Amino acid sequence: MSTIVTGASGHLGRLVAEELLERSPASELVLVTRHPEALQDLTARGATVRHGDFDAPHTLPAAFAGGEQMLLISTLAVGRRVAQHQAAIEAAVAAGVEHVVYTSFLNPVPRHPVGPVATEHGQTEDILRATKVSWTILRNATFAELQVQPGALAVAGGKLYTNAGNGRLGYVSRHDVARVAATVLTTDGHEEQTYDVTSGEAISQSELVDLLSEVSGRAVKLIQLGDRVLTWGLTRNGAPKPVAKAIAAFGRAIREGYYEVVDPAATAITGQSPTTLRDVLIAHRGDLLTYT
Repeated sequence: MSTIVTGASGHLGRLVAEELLERSPASELVLVTRHPEALQDLTARGATVRHGDFDAPHTLPAAFAGGEQMLLISTLAVGRRVAQHQAAIEAAVAAGVEHVVYTSFLNPVPRHPVGPVATEHGQTEDILRATKVSWTILRNATFAELQVQPGALAVAGGKLYTNAGNGRLGYVSRHDVARVAATVLTTDGHEEQTYDVTSGEAISQSELVDLLSEVSGRAVKLIQLGDRVLTWGLTRNGAPKPVAKAIAAFGRAIREGYYEVVDPAATAITGQSPTTLRDVLIAHRGDLLTYT
């Protein structure tokens, strides 16, 4: 079965492509990207690489031609991506794609504290469910790898500033998400299913500083702040105001339980236990010490 992967030159897209190359013939894999030159190594392995740009919908019919199923990896273009995703879904339907798998977000509900970062995924889900193709939605937890850079800053300064209170944050590694996506694309029984893709734990900020201290070998202290004080402190230290507000909104969402999700779906789908945040931090220990 011919499988399309969009955003194939990104972090997640490349990992999914690698997983699919281990499970199915390369001749059945179509990798769509704005940067085909970045995937020359996968072309050499037999995959088809095509240019496609969601902001240029006229490029998508040729990019999706002949595809039977598609992994639609959500874009990072907050404010534009609902239109981008809709253009991709419509082009896939027109090209004869029969099944679309979409990478979404935990709890993409109205009034989510992070706003369109979450709600645009919910809008895309609604668009996908309204089409005539079968669909699967993967609501991914926060990528564990994204904790490395802020963790490095906390390690360097010896303090982790947060407004998350006692809230817990569920993580998942990109490798586990790629494994789940590839399994969904190569096994039966996933049509019209919505999965929360998480690891087996949700971590408090107190537990996070303990992990950072353990893995880095340097003491990290937890500093709890209110929303306004955190926003003020971030802007005072050079963060643009929209960035500071977004970080505070993320902390509020953790505090209010939007990310406290632990689900067995990843294990049930792949037959493997997900990677822990601790394991991801250990794998990136050198990066945690970048600023020390």
